[in-house]
Amino acid sequence: MSAALGSLAQPLLPEPKRATRTEGRFVVQYDRISLYMEGLASVTEEVVRGELKHAGYRQILRASSAAEADLVLLAGPHIPKAARALIDEQPHPEQSYRLTIGDEGAVIHAGDWAGALYGLATLTSLLGNSADGLLPAIDIVDGPDASKRIVSPTLTWYAGFARAGFGTQLWDGERWKTFIDWCYRHKINALNIVMYGFWPFEFPQYPETVLRDLKVQTWSKEIDGWIEVSFTHPNLRKPFLEDMIRYANARGIDIYAYIGLNSYSGGYPVAHPESRGQLSRELLDKGHVNNYDSLCTSRTDVRDYLIASVKRIEQLGFNGLVFEESEEVQWFCQCAECQAKYGHLAPNDAKHTVSVDLLRAYDEILRPETMIAVRWLREPPIVKDRATLEAWRDKLPERVKLFWAPGLEDDDREFLKWVDVFGPDRIWSRNCEGSGFAASLGRIPYILPDTFPESLKNYAFQHLWNDISQFQGAVNTGCTGINGYGFEWYGHELFFMAAAQYGWNAWALDNDGFLARASRHLFGETNGARYERLIRTLPCIHETQICDTLPSFPFMPNKYIGDEGRRYLEDCAEAVEASIADLNAILATAGLIDVQRECAEATRIMALRMKEVIWAGITFNRYLEERDQGQNETARLERLADRALHHAEQDYKLIKEHYFDTKEHDWTGVAIGEYYIPMVINEYKKTFAERLGDRYEPDDEVTPIVGGESLPWEWLLEWGPKIAAAKPNAAIRGREGVRG
Repeated sequence: MSAALGSLAQPLLPEPKRATRTEGRFVVQYDRISLYMEGLASVTEEVVRGELKHAGYRQILRASSAAEADLVLLAGPHIPKAARALIDEQPHPEQSYRLTIGDEGAVIHAGDWAGALYGLATLTSLLGNSADGLLPAIDIVDGPDASKRIVSPTLTWYAGFARAGFGTQLWDGERWKTFIDWCYRHKINALNIVMYGFWPFEFPQYPETVLRDLKVQTWSKEIDGWIEVSFTHPNLRKPFLEDMIRYANARGIDIYAYIGLNSYSGGYPVAHPESRGQLSRELLDKGHVNNYDSLCTSRTDVRDYLIASVKRIEQLGFNGLVFEESEEVQWFCQCAECQAKYGHLAPNDAKHTVSVDLLRAYDEILRPETMIAVRWLREPPIVKDRATLEAWRDKLPERVKLFWAPGLEDDDREFLKWVDVFGPDRIWSRNCEGSGFAASLGRIPYILPDTFPESLKNYAFQHLWNDISQFQGAVNTGCTGINGYGFEWYGHELFFMAAAQYGWNAWALDNDGFLARASRHLFGETNGARYERLIRTLPCIHETQICDTLPSFPFMPNKYIGDEGRRYLEDCAEAVEASIADLNAILATAGLIDVQRECAEATRIMALRMKEVIWAGITFNRYLEERDQGQNETARLERLADRALHHAEQDYKLIKEHYFDTKEHDWTGVAIGEYYIPMVINEYKKTFAERLGDRYEPDDEVTPIVGGESLPWEWLLEWGPKIAAAKPNAAIRGREGVRG
């Protein structure tokens, strides 16, 4: 933290570029404040007044001149030359500002209205940190490193396919506005909102595709059993989406719709199964499934539906659309027409050709001011030759931006190649899924690699440190934007804060400095120190890792079985107890605000789950050890078996009681087991039944799968170690970091 701001109870985030302490101080009088503004639109003035009320001011008066005001905001041509010169030194002057606080009040000079709002966000943060009603006299010159600082929360995530709804997908409009306020105050300026699956908005032309009255099994603690309920998305019960977009835009935040290019596109593939891509007999015999519900784009009804969907989304007021190409590593549609069009191409070339064809169609129908982007070319081989990239660049419509560029592959040389081929202006995001990765892990965040044994460090690569290095690499190469794929909010604020910090001020903090800063920014000094400590030690273990007979989870394939695995789990048991103690201490603190309690509660649930997973694994290992050593004491083995099952079932109980959509299902013809633990329980029973008999009889109906979301990622079993071993040299400051 800047020495000039060192006395703050909860430090600023992102940290300002330059802060200089000057003589004097400003005495805050919360009964009233006089305000003078020039260069701001009326909607922006409303935001200013709202933020001052939120900061605690009871009466806001309009001053007739700057000389009479306690707070002055001047933007654009109205600012003095000296302030203009300082602001013009920033990478993005239109979003930059100068804030000066003195005895008479505060003055904000800004390049444009967006910069004025960011200056105000800094001022109100300082006010919130002032326990005694005094602000130090200070001169701050500040602005972002990246033009677009984006995060990707979820409005629907595989809704009606693998999932129904969780976390942010259950929010109403007011809760979304609270989140948008958080983003504005942390200087995030775009949300790339995920809408996979049944649509969360009215679509009169295709009413069968919206997320209304979806039958879903959810757990009832009251009866200790599953009940079937009918789920309708909150935006369909009480529409808020259009108002939310306007609310965000008034705060300088763009809202993009992040949807499938031709997969998970509303409920159309469920309502019209004949519209899906067809598999050849050869692919079926090899065990392939159309897991991503890709549509056959040779069908007229499919093309009409996709075009109508895109038009409807734009009509809702979204500032842009980001399309994700299907993550399948084969192009699956083998119908006669698709074979005639694409059969001469290699499978992935066929898929990319369909993508380009659709993007061209969308380019023609969407308004010029609507941003269009794509996330594509993500399959192996990870390293692609320059000619291939250039060929796809030349086929892509010129206005289409890239919301994916290689993240950690090949020592970042592949990313640098993309920057060179596509140009930095076109790259708005890299492969930053540290928080999104938690969705595939059953809502367990993989935050730091330090909590893992060396063998796993070299494999699981989606974590906070790598997100940070990718943000820095994007800034270092002059890319337009960064984007944190933050599919979860609860308990994952560190990932959102990383996007805020490293898109704004990429070089102020190293990894450890960021963790210390973010923890204290969220929780204050005492609880922040606790939070930092527990994050550094809280283990992340996927349920399949404590079961040697289940298929390997592609992201985290190593098993904690045998002496080494048991010893590691025993170390983790100590660490997780310490983490739970720290979380209990945080939650016992008087006066926690909502975001603090929400984060601590969600993290505590994760820690409690880890405790049960760890002890299930430890006890299962002890059972295997005693069985294999010829121990024939049935009662002793039964006690170990019962304890292992008890801990596994306690993990499942926590999942069922705290998460809305946890029941495995096969709605779309592909078995989905999002939380995996029922399969672990069943595999444990199979092992125990071999020695202990029918008391542990397994359930033949439980399918041993690793989840629909992970099926197309099995290529990571080969590529994962290579990716995890890569070094982020694009993030190194200076010329050596951008040569490639």
